[in-house]
Amino acid sequence: MILILTIAILIIVCELILAFLFSLIAQQYYKKSEIDMKSISKGSIERLFLTIFMFNGIPHALTFFSALKLATRLKHDDKTGETEKFNSYYLIGNMVSVTVSLFYVYIWNHAADIENGLDHFLNK
Repeated sequence: MILILTIAILIIVCELILAFLFSLIAQQYYKKSEIDMKSISKGSIERLFLTIFMFNGIPHALTFFSALKLATRLKHDDKTGETEKFNSYYLIGNMVSVTVSLFYVYIWNHAADIENGLDHFLNK
């Protein structure tokens, strides 16, 4: 039970840190001063979607997620520098989101090993 609580706290802390970092980057890119809670919520839901499917052994969710995101967001008709900058920003954000989801699954799958390693480290 303590292990599950620890993992949940780790995920919540990671999500808060990511929300802060993504907000800072978005503020620089969009030249806004407020935090966009809608975008932060969507990112958290996307990572939850990926984490649940990856944890349950359904890696095809990565393909679905990638195709859906690319099909709805890339702007092919306008080749200005602003569009290319936006596409790069968007793709990097998605890569970070997928990487974080894979990290969550790794932590969950190796939680017992991590707990044993921490116990060993702290008891030295």
